[in-house]
Order: sequence, then C-alpha cells, then structure tokens
Amino acid sequence: MFTVSSSIPVNNSTNNEPFLNRNQVWTGLVMKAEDATRFVGAITECRVIEQDDRSLLREVVLYGEKMHERVNFFPEQMIVFEPLGGPTKGFIKNEIEEDEHGNLSVRFTFTFELRSGEQDKAAEKEFSSKMEKSYIEAVETTLSTIRQMVTAGKL
Repeated sequence: MFTVSSSIPVNNSTNNEPFLNRNQVWTGLVMKAEDATRFVGAITECRVIEQDDRSLLREVVLYGEKMHERVNFFPEQMIVFEPLGGPTKGFIKNEIEEDEHGNLSVRFTFTFELRSGEQDKAAEKEFSSKMEKSYIEAVETTLSTIRQMVTAGKL
C-alpha cells in the first residue's frame, strides 16, 4: 500500500485570474465529481448512476477502462473517491485547506494498493509516480476550469 499527498495553492497566480473563494472551489469539486470529463483529461466518460445529498455512484472511463466509483461528500471540506474495481483498491481525497492567513489550497491524497496483491515495490512506485503526475495535472486543470467558469459568470 502506498500514499501520495500534495497541496496546490488555489490563489497563487499573478495573472489576472479571478480570486476563488471556498464555496466556488467546493462547487467546482462537486461538478468534477458529477462530470469529471470537463476537469480530468484521463477520464473520457462519466455517468452518475445514483446520487443523494452525501454521495454518488458513478461510472467512469479512465485511461480507456470502465470502472465504478463511490464518491462521498463532506460539504465545503472534502470529497472522497473510492474505486470499486480496476487495478487498485483504496481512495482519493480532495480536501479544501485554509492556512492561518485564509489562503486556500486543494490537497489531494491517494492511498492505494494494487489489487493483484503483489508486494512489488517497483510496480507500486511506477504506478504512484504516474498517478501523482496525472493527479497534479487534474487538480490544476480543475482549478483552471473553475476560474474560467467564474470569469464567464457561470459559477
């Protein structure tokens, strides 16, 4: 089993990008959970199968493979994604963090174990490196998409 965690500042740009508040970031993360294709390049299909106020079950096509995920919402704080199939078991967390100065960041954490049960550290390291790179890109793309939606008045 391995864990990778990284935090990405929400409002660190010197470009003329809009300043995002917690609610805007939260709303964007929920939208990503409901339709990840707009936010994560590696997900080409996303369909919500069932949903209530605290969770949803979705079917995604990730890197060409169809899988199901349970997504749990902890309003304005965190979303937890749990793959229900595929090569790994574990979870991914998206947390909205705030430091003592009110600066927001999105922390992603993924904790996985290869379902094959192999204790192959080289395979885990290769998988975690690939996941970390793609997930940093996904968080950056998510924040960029949220900014575009704010700029366009859609959020």
